[in-house]
Amino acid sequence: MKFPGIPENEEERLKSLYMIDLLDVRDEERFERLTRIGQKLFQVPIAVINLVDRDRQWALACQGLSGREMSRDISFCAHAILQQGPLIVSDARQDERFYDNPLVTGEPYIRFYVGYPVHLPDGAVVGTLCLVNSEPRDFTQEDIATLKDLAFIVEDEFQVINMAMTDSLTAIPNRRGFYRSGEKRFRACQQQNKPFSILYFDLDKFKPINDMWGHAEGDEVLKVFAAQLRQLTGAKDIIGRLGGDEFAVLLASGNDAAAFQTRLRDSLNGWNQRSGKPYNINYSYGVINSDDGEFSSLLEMIKESDSVMYSEKRRKKA
Repeated sequence: MKFPGIPENEEERLKSLYMIDLLDVRDEERFERLTRIGQKLFQVPIAVINLVDRDRQWALACQGLSGREMSRDISFCAHAILQQGPLIVSDARQDERFYDNPLVTGEPYIRFYVGYPVHLPDGAVVGTLCLVNSEPRDFTQEDIATLKDLAFIVEDEFQVINMAMTDSLTAIPNRRGFYRSGEKRFRACQQQNKPFSILYFDLDKFKPINDMWGHAEGDEVLKVFAAQLRQLTGAKDIIGRLGGDEFAVLLASGNDAAAFQTRLRDSLNGWNQRSGKPYNINYSYGVINSDDGEFSSLLEMIKESDSVMYSEKRRKKA
């Protein structure tokens, strides 16, 4: 059995996958509907939309399978995401990559497999729309074209979700997206007793930049700051623009909040020195660690970090 390779952009790919927050989601009818169509259209017993995580594969929607999760090491789809077009395996028993794969030698006894890579709006390939049969079969050019159309509809649904959860200016989660993903990560960290931190940011003197150099320049400041946050966060961290010039970060990848803030400050100072702009991008921030008290929700932690941030802002003005 040949183990699947790792995409060159794996960390960025995972950031995008986690940002759309569809892992561990089930019974999402918009996707279940597409797998039902695929199952009937191609007359196969199994049709699945799979998402490929760091070490596992998650079935976002599936027909003909009872389980939702499996190891990435044995995943056919983990091979398929490395390709530009479909991965077609007419008979897995005759394929050196898969002939001794446990999915071939045992349930569901895969013989035929085809997986078409599906992408998020930013271009990151996150999984496949795949078809499986326990009997060998061919897959024609007409079949490929039809499967491609169906895969593009999956991508259209990703686009709809992305538009609802993403800030159109900065391309990071908006308030709704941040709280949707962040609350789940907050609960998971609490249940697993893993330390995490919340940082709340407010840009300093942002209004004068808009007033003196125009809103287009102000928009550029927001995009630069968001890009800095995304560059410095890990795959499991969550960032968001909560409104105006206010941003939040949930650090859950083992990043130390003080070290993260130092890296952010150094990175922004470097940008300020290189940019040639008549202003600097600066910010005030508040930080709350998970061991700073008992918090019943992410919102409660955000409010507390917001209060800490505004105390710092008032101190700067004093």
